[in-house]
Amino acid sequence: MNIRIPSTQILRVFWAIFGIITVAITVLGPACADQNDPQLDKLFIALQAGPSETQAANLELEIWTRWDNHPYDPLANRQMKKGIEFMNSGYLDAAEDVFSRIINSHPDFAEAWNKRATVRFFRGNDSGSASDILQVIKLEPRHFGALSGLGMIRVRTGDLEGALKAYKAAQRMNPYLPQIEAIIDQLGKKLKGRAL
Repeated sequence: MNIRIPSTQILRVFWAIFGIITVAITVLGPACADQNDPQLDKLFIALQAGPSETQAANLELEIWTRWDNHPYDPLANRQMKKGIEFMNSGYLDAAEDVFSRIINSHPDFAEAWNKRATVRFFRGNDSGSASDILQVIKLEPRHFGALSGLGMIRVRTGDLEGALKAYKAAQRMNPYLPQIEAIIDQLGKKLKGRAL
């Protein structure tokens, strides 16, 4: 039996995660925080403690809100919003330029790296996207969005074992990621089939 992970399913996971990012930025506004916010520790503990689906969604939204905002540079926050607008509108060159400018001025801002990784993924630049994701994970090892993005890249490049590791790491950080159990199960079956 040939089990295939449909790219539409992987993209659905990505868009579910990305939708949360967009809502966090447009609805909640700046929270003056980033991946170094001390409140993130409590949020992750609560997320991994098995809350209800509604509570988990609220915790995830709060985590994204804190990741998305630079703690002391309002210009960087405005640029992030502009870059996201460009990305949502399909202006990927412009979006990548915006996120690159933020990275140049704030190389320790994990979410700018994550956004550029996303744009590079859409542009088919898997190596550039993976490189950016590794920087995100270096700055914020709990970044479940980056980890699941790395899983998507690994699937697209045929590295199913690497994809499985990335998705399992994302699931450890956020057990409530959409479709994560199904994706992990399908990858496990596919790898088991290869071993036979």
